Amino acid sequence: MSSDTPGIPPLPPMPPLPPAPPPAGGGWVPPPYSDSPRESLPWERRSELGFFNAFLETIKLFITNPADAWRRTKEKGDYAEPLIFAILVSWIGIAVSSVWSGLFGQAWTAFLPPEMKEKLGGAMATNASVLLIQVGLAPIFVLIGLFVGAAIYHVSFLIVGATKDSTSGFEGTFRTVAYSSVSNLANIIPFVGGLAAVVWGLILMVMGAVRMHRTTQGKAIAGILIPLLFCCLCIGVVAALVIGGLAAAFAGH
Repeated sequence: MSSDTPGIPPLPPMPPLPPAPPPAGGGWVPPPYSDSPRESLPWERRSELGFFNAFLETIKLFITNPADAWRRTKEKGDYAEPLIFAILVSWIGIAVSSVWSGLFGQAWTAFLPPEMKEKLGGAMATNASVLLIQVGLAPIFVLIGLFVGAAIYHVSFLIVGATKDSTSGFEGTFRTVAYSSVSNLANIIPFVGGLAAVVWGLILMVMGAVRMHRTTQGKAIAGILIPLLFCCLCIGVVAALVIGGLAAAFAGH
């Protein structure tokens, strides 16, 4: 901009506007959800892609690009879709984990003396039967665990204010827990699968909570850590009571 008045120097150019401040709490902010059917989660397009293909494509998406997977996930709709997906991926993880437990459990007995092998034979057979029952009943346990876990996390999200701007309510938390169950597939990895499943599941839970409840990463992390810290506290108290009781019993002798 300049001035046409004689004797007055031209005005300096206007400085550029500063960049917009980052959202409160920082962290990953998901792009807005698109209502386009082509942009939805593959699992939610089973009629078009086919059941098996949609299932595999959804797993692949959560593994290779979880941010895009959550972007495509609807905030609400129904409980059946995420529930069925969670039961399937969790059952696969439990079944494969049980197979590994049985195989490695039998493998280490090869190094035992023959007399001990005979004594452990009945116990191993019983353990195999328990594993089969566990695998068979796994879908029921998963179903119950999903709703109980979602209820606990939702209360925690309410405490930290993560649901302040949410439009999905409890269903958003349920979808977060259900689709994060894809992490149970890590149990197919021998030895370290359980730990990998826990870490992966927590990461997916944080990203899912940010997306489903339109909250900050800090609030999502806080809402997920509260139940974990409470469980650790309870375990610590129980362990302290048990140790104290044993110490008192030994001291009495």
